[in-house]
Amino acid sequence: MGRTLEHAEVAAAVAPMVKAFWNYPETVHLLSSAGARRRALPRYLRADADDAVRFDLLLGAEVDGVIRGAAAWIPPEAYPVSAGRQLRQALQLLPALPSSWRSLPEARRGQAANRLRHRDCPADHFYLRAIGVDPAAQSRGLGSSLVQPVLELADRRSAGCFLQTATIDNVSWYERFGFEIVDHYRPTSTWPPVWAMWRDPTTA
Repeated sequence: MGRTLEHAEVAAAVAPMVKAFWNYPETVHLLSSAGARRRALPRYLRADADDAVRFDLLLGAEVDGVIRGAAAWIPPEAYPVSAGRQLRQALQLLPALPSSWRSLPEARRGQAANRLRHRDCPADHFYLRAIGVDPAAQSRGLGSSLVQPVLELADRRSAGCFLQTATIDNVSWYERFGFEIVDHYRPTSTWPPVWAMWRDPTTA
């Protein structure tokens, strides 16, 4: 069900991700009002998706020809992040600033704490930056189809996989794929709890 998406499909991929992240703890923490979420959340997810599609690692899952879930993965060769990629992402997020400027200091503190955990990972790994399935299309195996192909790719390359999630339900779901908790922390004193998870490559 999952397939690699092209740049022309990014907008279609972002739509179900917005629905999936609408009530996500980190989203609500940083964008407490529905209006702020409506204006800023699609831009944040679009930046993630655009970055992933450059590496052919934006995956989409369809139902009846409509993309109902997507995942933005980043490969080992994408790090360190180049100045050009950082600039592109900053420009993409600039229009969201009026909706999120009040939470910007908190967002930057949280991002810095999350990056510290990410830096502790072995150099050669795939990073699941964002994954979301339209709530109306969940429990159909779409999420698995957005994860399993990259895990198989990582295994072929003897590379690990890393992710961070802010819901305990997600933790148990990722454990089904071989991820293990490597850290449990709050990025700031008011931030929702975050679980950092790692998966070692498996060999046949």
